[in-house]
Amino acid sequence: MICKELKIPIILEKTEALSVRIVKNHPRVPLIEKDLRKRRAGYNGESTIYYHLTFLRDKRYKIFYNVRLPIFSNHFQMDFLILTPFYILIIEVKNISGMVTIDPFIKQLTRTHKGVTEGVVDPVSQVQRYKLLIHKWFITHRIKHPPIEHLVVFSNPSTTLNYTVSPAPDDPYKQIIHPQNIIDKIKELNEKRPTPTVTEKELLKMKKLILKKHEEPEIDILTAYSLSKNDILTGVRCDNCQHIPMIRVSAAWYCPKCNNSSKTAHTKAIQEYFLLINNHLTNREIRNFLHLNSRNTAYKLLKSFHLQTQGSTKSVTYSKPTR
Repeated sequence: MICKELKIPIILEKTEALSVRIVKNHPRVPLIEKDLRKRRAGYNGESTIYYHLTFLRDKRYKIFYNVRLPIFSNHFQMDFLILTPFYILIIEVKNISGMVTIDPFIKQLTRTHKGVTEGVVDPVSQVQRYKLLIHKWFITHRIKHPPIEHLVVFSNPSTTLNYTVSPAPDDPYKQIIHPQNIIDKIKELNEKRPTPTVTEKELLKMKKLILKKHEEPEIDILTAYSLSKNDILTGVRCDNCQHIPMIRVSAAWYCPKCNNSSKTAHTKAIQEYFLLINNHLTNREIRNFLHLNSRNTAYKLLKSFHLQTQGSTKSVTYSKPTR
């Protein structure tokens, strides 16, 4: 049962918007493009895991994607969280290509790709930390919970996993797998923990609390890359050739580069404004961003979005819809 479904992460949405809106030849472009490739690959890997988990149709499985919970004035985020009456399963997803060598004795992972060998962050240590944090999180909220298990999944099908020594059956490094083995591993857990430790009512209480306490991250993408509003291209972007700006002509948008015409091209531009500039805007701000002269035209475009409003007349502020 999917309790929190797969969605494009906000950091990926913001990076994609930035990649098409940053001024040409900016020195930050290579870094942004590199991060964009990495974040797209990560999301594609998580989508693969999500696909396999959709085969768990039994209602006893409560599946959450990308859960971010507050604890001790901070937050921790898990790629996948599965609640059952028998155990809790945390799944950490890694999208790493090449050959990954795992040394359980010194707790070290290295990646060899295209002739280059380098160390990588140990995902087992990461997920062990998440296990400790969610245990403390449940204690803080006085919630009884089942035992906590983990899996580390390397989502890239071309990745080769190589152990320096064979880990013991109960070694946490034994729980590193490829996506196609997820269901089999969950079956093993079902056999390992056949006795429920919480009731269905208690499980439902855990589910509701997780959904209530989950918080989306607030990410200022411009600050993250040391950029300012002046580094962002304004104007409506052509969805055919990506040219900026299009020109408003007779209730439509016209591209002077490819002659494409669209009545809805402003939709993406307003979404990109919210992703890059601010969570709210005024009529004047959207006129400046879309290169509009008419206050009435800007009003009609904003009205069609059914945005939340605050204030009245000329001082009204429009806020982006929640995800």
